[in-house]
Amino acid sequence: MAVMLDAAAIGVPDAIPRDMMKAQSKLRCEGTSILLELDECEAMSVVFLALQGNLLARHGYRLSQYLCRGQAKEAFEQLVELAEEGGGGGVLVEALYIIGRYDLLEDHLGLPVNFTLHQFFKREIGGVEPDRKAMYCVCAGMAQEQTDHLLATRLEDWCCSGSGRPLEETFVRNLTGINYHVLLNQLYQALLAEQRNSLASCLQPFIMRPPSPPCTSRSFSEELSSCERDVYPLPTGYPHGLCVIINIKTFMKPRGVEDNFPLVERHGSDIDKERLTGTFKLFGFHVMHFDNPDYQQLQQFFRRLRMDPRLAVVACLAVCVMTHGDENDNIYLHDRTCISTTDLRKLCFSQALLNKPRLYFIQACRGNEGLRPILLQQDNTIVTHSESDCLISAATVQGFTAVRSQTEGSWYITDLCQALQEYGHIMPIKNVCRKTRQNLKSRMGSMNNTYVTQLSEEKVTLIRDVQLVRAEEEHFLEGIAILTQLEVMEKLLEEALEEVIESQDNLESLTSSLINVKFS
Repeated sequence: MAVMLDAAAIGVPDAIPRDMMKAQSKLRCEGTSILLELDECEAMSVVFLALQGNLLARHGYRLSQYLCRGQAKEAFEQLVELAEEGGGGGVLVEALYIIGRYDLLEDHLGLPVNFTLHQFFKREIGGVEPDRKAMYCVCAGMAQEQTDHLLATRLEDWCCSGSGRPLEETFVRNLTGINYHVLLNQLYQALLAEQRNSLASCLQPFIMRPPSPPCTSRSFSEELSSCERDVYPLPTGYPHGLCVIINIKTFMKPRGVEDNFPLVERHGSDIDKERLTGTFKLFGFHVMHFDNPDYQQLQQFFRRLRMDPRLAVVACLAVCVMTHGDENDNIYLHDRTCISTTDLRKLCFSQALLNKPRLYFIQACRGNEGLRPILLQQDNTIVTHSESDCLISAATVQGFTAVRSQTEGSWYITDLCQALQEYGHIMPIKNVCRKTRQNLKSRMGSMNNTYVTQLSEEKVTLIRDVQLVRAEEEHFLEGIAILTQLEVMEKLLEEALEEVIESQDNLESLTSSLINVKFS
């Protein structure tokens, strides 16, 4: 069976050249109307990527001026012809892939954006030139104000049409047939001078001579030593990262007899949302809330997010999802449709996040069975179970439920936030997850008259450690305020419950006394 599967896997990429040929053919016929869906910045990036060899110097600036004057149709008509002349329609398809317009590839060109396509573009030779891809990473990695600052302070000799223009446009404005590598070197030196070393490292393989200023050279070597320590580049400004919290608390009613999966309202989920919000603000994340989305809304949200310029400047993306789930790792949306965690990660991917860590925290059941504790001491203080002591990781292991309190939130989110607050700034995220797992392992509760426990599980593909950094005072205090307010609310709720219980006990005591008096 394994041999058959391997043979099938080897044959899969053969479908891509056929799909690519169809996509190229469609671009020849409908390329202009398809490309008109790009905004101006995306269009400039596609021009920069798709014009190979000397075509960029000969035609790049003219096409950029068409785009500036709102003559996108004329620009795209010529771009489709020039792309065919320079390297075939494949470079135009790859350019759309690089800028993250997967919706155009799938909806208009019929190219499924999946692992096979990613591998195809990773291996394919003769497409978009490597140094052009590196330049795009630099352009996408800077916010517009950072680009304006770099041009005004470090590249004063470059002719620039003014602030607010894409860096690619300014580059081709200054490009002649012979100075491409000169401009590349100047940009590289400017990035080093601004201590934008991670962006400079993208250009470094294409630089003709080593950087000369000793101070910037030392700064660059520090960045390389950081890479040698196997740590993803740390944030250089606010926001440090982007955190998307998807909180699905309510669900539509079943649509028929077959749609009978029980999806009850998730009381306590708002507590998890506030706890996550406050915690990630401690680390300088910009937090976005998305409550009760259906499938179409989720697709549209991430389609817009992939185009968000903040992705280019943040060091990390965190996606927190709180909903119901099943044993097949599907998570349920408000309209009772489901999406696999694999497809969710695909939705979140953007070219601007390339080589950046993407963290997913999923609070959802992965089955209906309660994870039974094994008591090792008679006083019940030490708990273990059959799933412990494994290299694992999400709110629970596959096949089991995730415990959530209606008044205190879920076990997993509570322990994750506590571990992040205590250790997130001093140890890598993988160690924080281990701390979370250790805290979960020590928990035990009662559900449906049965004792249960819980254990989180990780599937890790990170190639370096992720080290979070404390936020600046302003944003750190925002997080503290949210967490303090949540703590006060929990304390008030606890006191109110104690009063209710005490009143009920008093009522039962009074009723019992009256009964005794009556029968005496």
